[in-house]
Amino acid sequence: MSLTTSWNLFMGTGLIHCCVGLLIPEIRQPLVRIGTEWTTEVGDMQDRYPRECAFWFHFGGIMMISQGYLLRRYCLETGKRSPRWFGWYLTALGALSVSVMPTSGFWLVIGQGLWILSWGEEIETKLA
Repeated sequence: MSLTTSWNLFMGTGLIHCCVGLLIPEIRQPLVRIGTEWTTEVGDMQDRYPRECAFWFHFGGIMMISQGYLLRRYCLETGKRSPRWFGWYLTALGALSVSVMPTSGFWLVIGQGLWILSWGEEIETKLA
């Protein structure tokens, strides 16, 4: 099993998440307004809510890319696979999120967590 698979999947998921957001007009149009006005803080609540949703949607994708990059740095610098605790984290986060939003992409997060659990490494902790 390659060291690169788990972090490539996670960064890819974040990239796809952001690209999908740009394809959906209900997310893209408020994002364009944020880009031109540099704010989500507008007086009209009918416009503010879509702006905030678009911002957090893309922020989530960027965070997935960032976590994938950090996981990549860890794996390359230590020569180890993804830690199993990260697999448990993703599996639990995905399961909780799917219970709230069953028709979403959170199923991918569960799958990635299970992938790491099946191939990850236990990390020994050293207590002082």
